[in-house]
Amino acid sequence: MRKGKTTNSLKLNAKAWAWTISIIVHVVVLGIFAVVKFSQWQEAEKQRSAPTAKVSQVKRMVEAEPVTPKPKVKQSIINRAAATTRIVAEGIPTRQIFDVSRPILRNPQKVSGLAGSGPKAVVPLSSSMMVSPKVEFFGSVTEGRKICYVVDCSGSMQGIFARVQKELIKSIEDLDADRYFYVIFFGAGRLYEYGDGRLTRATADAKTAVCEFIKSVRPAGTTNAMAAMERAMQIRDGSGAAPAIIYFLTDGFELTSDSAYRFAEQIKDVRKNFASATKINTIGFWVQGWDGRILEKIAKQSGGECTLIEN
Repeated sequence: MRKGKTTNSLKLNAKAWAWTISIIVHVVVLGIFAVVKFSQWQEAEKQRSAPTAKVSQVKRMVEAEPVTPKPKVKQSIINRAAATTRIVAEGIPTRQIFDVSRPILRNPQKVSGLAGSGPKAVVPLSSSMMVSPKVEFFGSVTEGRKICYVVDCSGSMQGIFARVQKELIKSIEDLDADRYFYVIFFGAGRLYEYGDGRLTRATADAKTAVCEFIKSVRPAGTTNAMAAMERAMQIRDGSGAAPAIIYFLTDGFELTSDSAYRFAEQIKDVRKNFASATKINTIGFWVQGWDGRILEKIAKQSGGECTLIEN
């Protein structure tokens, strides 16, 4: 009986030792396996190259400025018979108008033989229509794209007006299609305009129409230069921008030293309020006394140039 118990005890001890040894072996094997795998993983990490290309691409995408699509421009139809003459109206104080006894009427009126203006066309540019580096009017040169011509048509211009018309037509005909223009004549207490308050693109049809308008104007009456200059600096393009350059042509104002100073100051104030970036190129025909000095001052204080013609 005792012998049987001893045999059973030995068997149990043998099984326990067998399980213990088996567990130890498995733990050792698993530990070795884990160490080997960990070493292989570290080696693979060292050999793996950093994804520099992708990071660089992302960086470029972040730093790049957003691309704004070009606005869609709706083309309008040209009124081929367009040629506008407008007589500008009230709203300009009498004290700002020289040689005019009452305010100018703002209701538009038509001059005999001239039709109303129509919408302007947007013309695509070809390689042959690139912007010329300069525009010229009586030798006064500008590179501006948006130009307003302010021209004296008072009675004192009789002897030179045909020449002025010719030079004005030539200047406008030479404009590239990517430029814009506006024309204001001042005389007889009125302003005669080509346009409707908006700068006109220099398309072939628009240039033909404005040339007909220029030929129809006749000099008469007295000079109201202040009203014309105030109007010129209120002209805008489709985006609300004022003209880059104003050509101001006259044969004089017959001003005293006091009135000449006041005139220059008024021009300065109007420019500051309506078109502070606009340059004024003045052109004087046979001007005398204070007239020449005042034209030089107007040009200088706007960053423009003065051209005095004596022949």
